[in-house]
Amino acid sequence: MPGVRNFTDLLIWKRARTWSKEIFWRSQDGTFSRDQRLIVQINDSTESVMSNIAEGFGRGTQEEFVIFLGYALGSLLETQSHLCAAYDRKYLAKEEFGRFYETGNELRKMIIGFIRSMIMPRSGVRNIRKTKSWSEKVAEIFERVTGSPPPPIPSASGSRSDGDAEVKP
Repeated sequence: MPGVRNFTDLLIWKRARTWSKEIFWRSQDGTFSRDQRLIVQINDSTESVMSNIAEGFGRGTQEEFVIFLGYALGSLLETQSHLCAAYDRKYLAKEEFGRFYETGNELRKMIIGFIRSMIMPRSGVRNIRKTKSWSEKVAEIFERVTGSPPPPIPSASGSRSDGDAEVKP
């Protein structure tokens, strides 16, 4: 992502924002505007697409970014499902529905392409931050919750190297 310093620089975020805005304003017109439940759902899901892109960008690792891009894809498909409901209820004309749905398909292709470019070898994004092992993550959580360093992990052989006697109940 050379030159990208903020999520607002990402073309996929800009397109998701435009799509969300267009669907929002259309949902405010005519009979569509009276279906409050659908309006809330469709606007929440379109906003979730752009929000997950932004949140993933801010996470700092490629692995987490890809996960949040997956969430964005899920929200995108949810929006397309809501568009189907709006069309079925005759809130959208066939042409409007087709335009919104196709824009979603184009955005989906862009997000998938972006994910693929990040997971390709030598993408330049892979090693922003070392991914921690499960043990390191547990130790970090322990320390954050208790305020104390985690206890030493016993060795697999059962032998004690610290010279302490074994404590029995």
